[in-house]
Amino acid sequence: MKKVLSFLMVVIIISALSLPFAAAEKGQPVVDDAGALTAEQVQSLSSQLTEVSNETGIDVVAVTITGLESGTMMEYADDYYDYNGYSEDGILLLIATQDRKWWISTKGYGITAFTDWGIQYIGDEIKPELKKGDWYGAFVKYGNLCKDFVAEARKGKPYDTNHKIESMTDKLFRGAVSLGIGMLISLIVVLSIRSKYKPVRLKAEANDYLVQGSLKLKESYDHFLYTHVSRTERSDNDSGGGSSTHTSSSGSSHGGGGGSF
Repeated sequence: MKKVLSFLMVVIIISALSLPFAAAEKGQPVVDDAGALTAEQVQSLSSQLTEVSNETGIDVVAVTITGLESGTMMEYADDYYDYNGYSEDGILLLIATQDRKWWISTKGYGITAFTDWGIQYIGDEIKPELKKGDWYGAFVKYGNLCKDFVAEARKGKPYDTNHKIESMTDKLFRGAVSLGIGMLISLIVVLSIRSKYKPVRLKAEANDYLVQGSLKLKESYDHFLYTHVSRTERSDNDSGGGSSTHTSSSGSSHGGGGGSF
């Protein structure tokens, strides 16, 4: 009996060591191995990402580590997703707090919804929070963006190089440019009218108001009452950047991208 128990213990230990990650964190939406989040933040973020996952139909995962002892961010993120019980469709954001790097791994429908352009867009959007060490803020923004990206992909038009989502900076810049152009046009119109304006002065004699040849036409204008506008429909088949893929250690296909902050 003792030999049987010893054999079972050896099998269990070997099986545990063969897994790249601890099974205790299996399937969790938030895994804070770096201890970068408070308990309240983990609970709040878990609720948010679970809601996003249920709404989008894909697993949305957030993971923190302090850094890597070996391998790459891509390998770690891919393997974590593959070996911890997540679904075949999903996205995982990995943040290495001390190494100051981030990586997004996508799988299944996640590869379709998050193109190479989209992944870099998300990275750029969360970078201000990452630089400040606001890990919670970065993950919250990531969750909200995931919901928007999947919703757009379900319509058949994932965000990509030919279908970009505007950032808040882009919107503010576009608004400022539109306002500036409007003010410039208004100034030109006012100056043009002012240059043609001739004030009336009081004449000393009544005869001064008598004008020979009465009416003289100095300016004329053409007013078109009807216009014809021709519109050409733009094709929806314009090619975008798409998603590049690679194979993880488990043999699964993944998309992804990352950077530093």
